[in-house]
Amino acid sequence: MKLRILFFLMAAAIQCLLVAHAEGGCPPGQYPQQGQGWQTCVPIPGAANQQPPPPPPPQWVSQWQAIATDKQKAVLGSSMGRSSSGDSERAAISDCHAKGGVDCEIQISYRNGCVSMVVGNNTMNTQGAATKGEADAAALTKCGGADTECRVYYSACNAAVRVQ
Repeated sequence: MKLRILFFLMAAAIQCLLVAHAEGGCPPGQYPQQGQGWQTCVPIPGAANQQPPPPPPPQWVSQWQAIATDKQKAVLGSSMGRSSSGDSERAAISDCHAKGGVDCEIQISYRNGCVSMVVGNNTMNTQGAATKGEADAAALTKCGGADTECRVYYSACNAAVRVQ
């Protein structure tokens, strides 16, 4: 009887060792595989590389702005945040007319950046650039050495809008 109990306990211990050995210590998503004298872990079919797909790239919508002026009456009209150059220019001319301008003309139409208008005693100049400082500097440089009273009269920035 003692021999049967001892035999039973040994069989249970061996069974526990085999179960523990069969797990193989493989990381999640892999299972053990063995052959004559070797053992390794291999990926579970269909479980390998199940990473979520990368997010879609961001999508941007351009924003346009424009400046229109009536030089004779010294009236400035502007627009910002428009979806096209034509829409922006029409809005700037409309704004110029609404402020009392009669012969309103587009001076600049610019997408996704900054515009600057510089005026002096004898000149008026508009420029566009990536930043307000760059637009102001470019417009002041264009004003020239002949007109020493140049100053920034109008400056605005308009950036693209992320929609996704």
